[in-house]
Amino acid sequence: MAAPTPVMRARLLFNLALIAGVIALAGLWWATRPVPAPAPDTVSAIPADAIRRLEVHAGDDVIVLERGDAGRWRLVEPVAARADPARVAALLQLAAAEPERHLERDAVDPATTGMDDPPITVRFNDEAPIAVGGRGPSSGSRYVRTAHALLLVRLPDLAGRSLDWASWIDPAVLADDARPTRLTLPTLTLDRAATGGWRVQPAAADRGADYAQATVEAWRHARALAIEPADASRERTARVTLHFADRSERHLDVIQRTPELVLRDPQRGIDYHLAANQAEPLLEMRHPDTLGRSRAGALQPSAIPLNPDANGQ
Repeated sequence: MAAPTPVMRARLLFNLALIAGVIALAGLWWATRPVPAPAPDTVSAIPADAIRRLEVHAGDDVIVLERGDAGRWRLVEPVAARADPARVAALLQLAAAEPERHLERDAVDPATTGMDDPPITVRFNDEAPIAVGGRGPSSGSRYVRTAHALLLVRLPDLAGRSLDWASWIDPAVLADDARPTRLTLPTLTLDRAATGGWRVQPAAADRGADYAQATVEAWRHARALAIEPADASRERTARVTLHFADRSERHLDVIQRTPELVLRDPQRGIDYHLAANQAEPLLEMRHPDTLGRSRAGALQPSAIPLNPDANGQ
């Protein structure tokens, strides 16, 4: 076989150099290529916006919530009612929380983690239950047990609040989009007129348009300080019937006025506990301005925070 000529050797060296250059460029590209960030390691593998159903076990109560087409959450068990948005947001925050630490499921004594009797267990859609236990060693953290691990997670203090089924109901007495057309109160009735104003019966109870409108607004903004299962041992003293533009109606029983106003929804079996100074604006067409500045300022009670550590009709 003939020895390579100088021209052949030059071509070979050129090709080897070209190949080496290509390899070097490929290596440089690989080393500097943009690497997509890994998916976050969250408590639940289901993205929060993909969660359509929540099942909560708290003590003996089983609460089932579902997301409607408009994105609004409702209880479907044990009663049908609008869900408390703050409570639902806390559960979705739990699903999306990134754990501070991962441990083996049995790495810590259940008496320490609270997993011997977890105060709350949550199921997102159809995934395995996730238990929320006691406080962890770091500030604001809690033990959370999934099907695969024991986690330390910083999250709202779900386990530190009342968790009975009634507490998951929206504290707003009426839905945001509720449109009252008739209010039958204990001693008077307000009817929506064709002109948009309100007619008051009996006429002797009519104190003027401002008073009527203030009564309607008081109902639209009424918000409970607490909601509890109805106390069957206590009877109503009066009844309120609210009629709406969609032809539906709702009955609320007045149980007491002091030291707090208690309104019962007999259909759902719940008692709304409201500030006592809401009784006159809601039930007697009393204009808030006549109650005194300090009392009027208390008509809209502050919402009780879901996290004390950090913060249909």
